[in-house]
Parts: sequence; C-alpha cells; structure tokens
Amino acid sequence: MIDGGEQEDLLFLSGNNRLLRISKDLGRRLQGGLCCLTVEEAEEWNELAAAGVVSTENEMRSRSATFMDGANLAININLTAFCNLGCTYCFAEGGDYGRIKGKLESNTVADIIAFIEANVTRSRTVRLEFFGGEPLLNFARIRELCEGAEQLQYRTGIRFICRISTNLTVLPAGVVELFARHRFIVSVSTDGDAATHDQNRPTKGGRGSWARIIDNCHKVRAASDDITLVARMTVVGGRTALPDNVRALWKLNLFDYFQIYPGVVPAARSAVLDVGAKAEDGPAKTMSNAFLTQLVDLVRAYPSLFQVGNRFKGVLEYERIADMILEGKTALSFCSGGRNYFTFSPDHSIMPCHRLVGDPSFQVGTSSAGLSGKGLASWRLPIDEYPVCSQCWVRYICAGGCKQENFQATGDLNVPSPEGCAYQMQLVENIVTMLSRQPPGYHERDRAPLDDLFVSCGRPMVLNLRAQGAEATVSTHHFHRV
Repeated sequence: MIDGGEQEDLLFLSGNNRLLRISKDLGRRLQGGLCCLTVEEAEEWNELAAAGVVSTENEMRSRSATFMDGANLAININLTAFCNLGCTYCFAEGGDYGRIKGKLESNTVADIIAFIEANVTRSRTVRLEFFGGEPLLNFARIRELCEGAEQLQYRTGIRFICRISTNLTVLPAGVVELFARHRFIVSVSTDGDAATHDQNRPTKGGRGSWARIIDNCHKVRAASDDITLVARMTVVGGRTALPDNVRALWKLNLFDYFQIYPGVVPAARSAVLDVGAKAEDGPAKTMSNAFLTQLVDLVRAYPSLFQVGNRFKGVLEYERIADMILEGKTALSFCSGGRNYFTFSPDHSIMPCHRLVGDPSFQVGTSSAGLSGKGLASWRLPIDEYPVCSQCWVRYICAGGCKQENFQATGDLNVPSPEGCAYQMQLVENIVTMLSRQPPGYHERDRAPLDDLFVSCGRPMVLNLRAQGAEATVSTHHFHRV
C-alpha cells in the first residue's frame, strides 16, 4: 500500500508488478486484510483474481529462469590502475582498489575476444564496458579492443555495444572519432554544478575539474548525435540540493540520460575504505544521509525535465522501474555480476564484479584459462531464495541489492544492506507515486533503448508474462488500473 495523496491510495501487486488506484477508505480496509473488505469489494477482488489480475507470475518466472536469461554478455575491462582525480568517495581507492598495479596490456586483448566468442549468450549481443581508474589514460587498449570487436562482429555477426565510464578530463587524439564510429555510450562522472562537483571530484592536486569536463562534453556532443552522453551523478551532500544539481546539468542540454546514485562514504572520514571488509570489522562505509530526503524532491520535480528542445530522455534508474511496472517485467538479480557480467584486469584475473577487483577470494577465473566455475553459485541465486528478501514487496524490482554493498554491510553477498533496502523501497514508492500522476503520454514513452544502457550494472530482466487478456478487466468500480 502506497500513499497516493489526499484522494487515493495505490495498491502495488508484487506478484506481477501491477499498480491499481483505490480509495482511501478501501486502502484502510485492505490494511486489515481481505477479510475487512465490504461484500461488493470482496466480489470485485475475486473477479480480478479469477481474471488473472491478482497473480504470481514474477515468482514463476524467477524460479524458471537461468543465469543466461535477461541480459547480454557484458565484459568490464579494467584498463588502468591510474586516475588523475582525487574523488572524496572513490570506492576504488583512487583507481587501483589498493591491489591492482599497472595497466592492461595487448596480450590480454586476444584473451578477452576469445572469451567473448566462447561465452556469448543467446542474444548474440555483447557489451564492452571500458573502466578504470580513468580508462582514457590507456586509450591504446580501447582502440585495440574496438578493432578486435569489429573483426569478430564481421566474422560471426555478434553485435557489440560500447560504453565507457570516464571522468572525461582528457581527450586523447582520435577518441572522439572512435566514440562516433562505434556509437559509444559515454558515461561521464559529474556530480552537478561547478561548486558541488569540484568539492567532490577535485584533481589529485586539489583543483577543480568541472570546467574541463564540461568543455570536453561539448566536444563529444558536437562530434555525433549517435553518441549517447550520460551524466553519472553521485550524491554525498553539499551546499547545492540534488534537484538543483540535476537542473544545472540539465540546462546545458548535453546529456541524454542521467544516472543518480547515493554516495557511499567512510563512516569516519579518516577510515580507510577496504572493498574486502566484512561486517564484523565495523561499518567502513555508510550511505550519505542527505540522499533519501533529496530523492523525494527530485522525483517530484522529475516530470518537469521532459521539455521540447532539451535532449533529456530520463533518469535511467527511474525509467527502468517505470518500464518494469508498465510492461510487466521481473528482475532476476540486482545486476548481471557473476551471471553474464565479468571484469578483466591488468593482473589477468576475472572477477564477477568490478568493485571486487583484486580480491582473490572472489576471483572466478583468469583471462587465459577462462572461467573456473568456482564461486559463481551465490551470484546466481533466485531472489526468492535470499534469506532476507523472500517476503519483501520490492524483491522482483530490486532483486536483492548490490552484492558488493551487501557484503560490505553484512558479510554476505545475499543479505542486503539495511541502508540499501531503505533506498530501494523509497525509490520504488517514489516512482510508483510519480507514475500515478502522469498522463498516458509519459506511460507510453519508448523505453526500448534502456536495454542497451546498462542500467544498474545490466540488471537482468524478463517479461513476467502476466496475462495480457486480463488488462481489459483491471478497472472495476473500486479498483482502477494506473
């Protein structure tokens, strides 16, 4: 049950991700259980159940799916341990994760191409995720990998999607042309206006980086409309509120999409961040406490960002949740890590998650030998088998939370962080409320491009196959489809 405002409540059916409008009075009765409904309401509820509106397709789809379903093969390439920024919240400890040295060399490129050919999923589509450190500091390998992918595509028909996570402080010669040729998705780490960004993401020398990054964004934007620019924002507090930071970047009319994440910062600012820390070691990190309150304000203002003349197409996480509710899709896992998503690094390791690079206890293979088969089962567990999540109402949308953050908080990949749970529940509630207030035009937006944009680290999703014929019978006197 979600508060829909003064006049109505919203009933979210977690078994199939349907959303119904109901009166406040009916909402109060439903809080007490189905036994509290009036005779007429109970008859309508039974009619909806008989028509398949109240159903449990999410559970059936989740249990019948395999790890190969719901997402393309994705290869995260950790190109270098070096970074030229000194971000205050960096989970990678400046780029090297405290463990990785040097940069990816040419001898690993052939291993990556061979791995792709051996492990491509049924979709015959592969994502190349260029990562670091700052990946553009090893541009030679990016170009070499793109050339290898182009040759493999020509030989086998495998389709490639190229995406880079970059601070975009540098633009090596030829990089803009490469972005245009391969229709890159360029995810730029920028946290808002100049003051907020420069506070969070200074150079190693302590100077601001915002002006240089935005100047380079203009150069990339001018190169081709086939390049997708994403503003990747991290929220850790500061003088400027989140909605104002979003608006500042939105006004530039450079970015097609935004990604917005809660910052995870040291519990004590002097603490050393250890990606392998366990719960019994004490809280090394905590979610920025400024985030949840600002999230409500941003979602409330969100519809006003869709304006003629601005290329903004949405916040990726928000649009993905809307897509799952409107189209009837269920998440098989929070991300594709350890399922169809693997990270290759300069030390020749294969890891199930880019945040765990360099930790041998999580290693699942080597670039030369491929996957070992060890350690992958816990990454492929159905959400209904998670010890905490099996009764949670958002489980078929959230699907268990970020496994690395879970491990940080609880010592178990599949026992979620309480902070992460609070964020996911509030996020879904906010999007549900926003959906209920939007006209049909917003509901009918084309969200097919989201499949290529690697939302939530490639969250694997499938249609839940909820009875399509039941849609016409959703609205009754007391229950109305959103």
